[in-house]
Amino acid sequence: KDPTDDDHHRYQSSDEEDFQEAIDKAVTLPKPTIQWRAASTPSPKICSTLIVGTAFGGSSLLESVEAKILLGTLDAASVDLKDDKVDKDAALKTGCNIYELEADPTVIFIACNYEIKDQDSLNFAKTIMNSIQASRIIILDTFSPAKYISGSSDIDYNYPWLRLLQTAGSTTVTKIPLLEVPNLVQNLGAALMAYCEVRGLSETYLLLSLQEHVYGQVLTTAATLRGLKEGLASLGCPIVANQVDVSRAAVSIQDKRVGLNRTKDNRMYA
Repeated sequence: KDPTDDDHHRYQSSDEEDFQEAIDKAVTLPKPTIQWRAASTPSPKICSTLIVGTAFGGSSLLESVEAKILLGTLDAASVDLKDDKVDKDAALKTGCNIYELEADPTVIFIACNYEIKDQDSLNFAKTIMNSIQASRIIILDTFSPAKYISGSSDIDYNYPWLRLLQTAGSTTVTKIPLLEVPNLVQNLGAALMAYCEVRGLSETYLLLSLQEHVYGQVLTTAATLRGLKEGLASLGCPIVANQVDVSRAAVSIQDKRVGLNRTKDNRMYA
């Protein structure tokens, strides 16, 4: 038996009945919307690869790509992206920005520059997946060692430390270990994986890079970001991995004024 047959169930709401119940509950929550810059953008927009970066590591890494074209913004209803006179700076720093790669327009990526909580994640996942149709989906996320169950009490973390989840039928990736039972993921990454699993979408991967946990703080470090960069290459996206800038992403995390984000001892707090 293929060991991955059971592994892909290790995220929340993967059971179809639970997922439908979650959908029913989500209908009363505010719905995110996508504002495309081009009014003629087809729906759904077709692409070969969709990469979603969650706050703050994944989003900062994707924002560090310079050769990108802004296609639109998710849940930025107060800003009209089609109006060149509008100051978009605030929205671009805090919204979920949708880009295409200049070198390959069939690669689309979304940088979610704020944390999407569990109660909102399903609506965001539905909006993304209903608006963009991709042959391959990669979610870039981070996880805390405080919540990570390794099965060993004396584990020695060697950064970057990567783990992977994939939907049933996805091509096996041997270079990245699978996330061990009974670990769970949450928020937008979990919602996207559940959505794709229930709908039978293969070639969907959740890439997790370990943060540091020091004196009660969860830290996103340069090593965490390097892990996401290396993971992208291992997942067959060298064209994106070669264009992300870890140093620039690290500075972006340092400069964010969200919650308790701050710089101390040359570490990036998230």
